Amino acid sequence: MCNEKRTTGDKRKFLIDCDTGTDDAIAIIAALYAKEIDVQAITTVTGNVSVKYTSENTLNLTRYLGSDIPVSVGAWGPLKLHSEMCYAEETHGKAGLGTVQLPKSADRFDREKAPALIYRKAAEAEGQLEILAIGPLTNIAIALLLYPSLKKSIKHLWVMGGAVYGGNVTPTAEFNFWCDPEAARLVLKSGIPCTLVGLDVTTKAVLTKDDIKGMKALGTRAGKVVADILEFMAKRHEAGGEDLLMHDALALAAALCPSCLKCKDYYVDVECEGAYTYGHAEVDVWGETGRQANASVAVDINVPQFRKWLYETIAESKE
Repeated sequence: MCNEKRTTGDKRKFLIDCDTGTDDAIAIIAALYAKEIDVQAITTVTGNVSVKYTSENTLNLTRYLGSDIPVSVGAWGPLKLHSEMCYAEETHGKAGLGTVQLPKSADRFDREKAPALIYRKAAEAEGQLEILAIGPLTNIAIALLLYPSLKKSIKHLWVMGGAVYGGNVTPTAEFNFWCDPEAARLVLKSGIPCTLVGLDVTTKAVLTKDDIKGMKALGTRAGKVVADILEFMAKRHEAGGEDLLMHDALALAAALCPSCLKCKDYYVDVECEGAYTYGHAEVDVWGETGRQANASVAVDINVPQFRKWLYETIAESKE
């Protein structure tokens, strides 16, 4: 699925489901300026920070860039409540965008809650809606529970989540799946065509200080926001934190620049009970389960091509 060729024609209809932190914001910016797609709506979820901040970040970002795309507030916590919320403030800052402060929008969030909006947009798209899911999968899981027919109305899911080998929250679990493994399991078992872009490739999607200079040189609002976020990431890395990793933008690249990634079809499940493996994406690499593949899993990346694609996409911004 990762390497399938796309035919030309009308723009593809996308919905973004996100927990807007630093790299989420860059993915959203790229999606807004990508020529191939029309972003129908953005739904927010608790993840990197609380849904209060992920929602405000999303609304402020889209409005600052001149977009009136509907932004809908989603789940404040996982399907199954845990002893503590799964924030990543040490990576994204207390409010999610590091040191970047956007003008506060006076607009309101969409009246529909995220699951209802996902269902409506899928119905309106008549089977052509694709979802870029770059946070915990809680909203999509709730939508599937509330509207069972939804699984037949979504064309494809492009998911940043999981890993074939290792994790970044525990030795076995990646953050988005660890935050809500029950939701991830439900979504993966839904039968919706799915591409998983996990840590095996996203930890290689590293930008550099040259990319910061390139974004600044664009002279646009979008370029400046991306450069400011990347500068925060660079300082974070110098202090011993995560590098300039484009986890979420790479999931968008899987959809729009298939040659950036190499994928293989596997059966994938998610561990929801293990004391040491909770949230682990169980990728059946060797076919031991005998089950049919339910996801196309990214296993390798062409980093120079990805960096080129990301720059050229954001360079479509004109103001």
